[in-house]
Amino acid sequence: ISGVKYPTITGNVFRDSDRPIQIMPAKNTNSGSDYAITYNTIDDGNKADMLKNTLLEMKEYFIRYNQVYNEFTQNTERWEISDQSVRSFTINPSSEPFQNTFKNYSTYNSSSKQYYVLRSYLEQLEKVGGGTLTLSAGTYEICNTLYVASNITIYLKDGAIIRKSEATGTTALDSSSSLFQLAAPSKSKIVGGYSGYSGEHDIQFLGEGKATIDLNYVSGAIGLILVHNSNITISGITFTNMQGGHFIELDASKSVVVEKNTFAGHKPSQTGIKEAINIDTPDRSTEGLHVDWTSYDCTPDLDVIIRNNNFKDLERAIGTHKYSGGKYHENIQILNNIIENTDSDAIRIINWKTPTITGNSISNVNSGMGTERAVLASGVIHPVIRDNTFTNSARPIQLMPWKNTGPGSQYEITYNEVNTSDLNQMLKNNLVRVGETFIRVNQIYGIYDSNTLKYYYHFQ
Repeated sequence: ISGVKYPTITGNVFRDSDRPIQIMPAKNTNSGSDYAITYNTIDDGNKADMLKNTLLEMKEYFIRYNQVYNEFTQNTERWEISDQSVRSFTINPSSEPFQNTFKNYSTYNSSSKQYYVLRSYLEQLEKVGGGTLTLSAGTYEICNTLYVASNITIYLKDGAIIRKSEATGTTALDSSSSLFQLAAPSKSKIVGGYSGYSGEHDIQFLGEGKATIDLNYVSGAIGLILVHNSNITISGITFTNMQGGHFIELDASKSVVVEKNTFAGHKPSQTGIKEAINIDTPDRSTEGLHVDWTSYDCTPDLDVIIRNNNFKDLERAIGTHKYSGGKYHENIQILNNIIENTDSDAIRIINWKTPTITGNSISNVNSGMGTERAVLASGVIHPVIRDNTFTNSARPIQLMPWKNTGPGSQYEITYNEVNTSDLNQMLKNNLVRVGETFIRVNQIYGIYDSNTLKYYYHFQ
């Protein structure tokens, strides 16, 4: 349309066309060319009406508004049209981006395509306030970080594999270390934009059958990064092939459930023991987290349930490796999991308040060699650790003071707060082929022989 004033174009269905609506100045050629260019007059109400049209099977899913005569690229607005009522999408590895978004990017190519496809749908779901993205069976090679906003469920069908890739197909696009970060796409570049538990919420990652997130042994790769989140569920997914990162980085989040997953397979880290699930705080000084959108306010985790999972062939299943002084992760529950074949301590507690660790089967901790423990705790406050079975572990439980070394070393030594009742609970675990038949409690930081209490199990 050209030379129109205040048009009402709304409620139409446009199908199988290159462009739905284009608005541009015009000028007669040949006969009538003496007349001046004719321009359009469009107000916000006219624009809102045009955005209420429905587009199907189009090449472009936006309205072009050219403002300068005979100029079709610069000075052009694009008004995207989408059906706000559609909040559920199903894709497969051959799918195109939502409404062909990103296809004109110079970085869009065969290596980056599936990243842009998932990104396009996640950004659309943010715009409509949430919904479901279902991935059908097949492999999705993801080279860069995907951001997930509130009220979104990502559902992996049986046979769907999300695989970490380093190939971007261009030097103009770097690969990332993480697959998913639970921050809204529109807020992901706002430095310090989230704090406390005020971030994205009500997000689910659900899988069925052989649904898999494969880190592909990419060095330092992380599957999911949760920071400042709440009401998060991760269930039914097989996480595989970790090297030097984590399957789940869990910081400053509350009301998180991780259940019925499998975490399996790793290559040794070159930067210290790495947990499948890392319980951490966003603390700039400890250098454990690197995302733009956190305020680095040292918020601990709260009300986390990790239950009915399988952990196998890992450096460590669950734990913390640095603490923020005076901050305690509270009500961490580790329930009814199977943990086998860890290189180091299966569960590492640092600064956890009132954790519950019950009903777990932990076996083959460093093949029963060395001094590794099924559960190693520092800075723990009144834990409940009982009704677990520890098999082929040098030490079942050890408690000792701890202090960060390197980054975060400015914090004071953290000590355990346990009483007789807490220790009696710990004596209600089952031991099978363990090197020590007692709980080892070191009382002084850095002293492991003297000033050590031993609480023996009594076998019937």
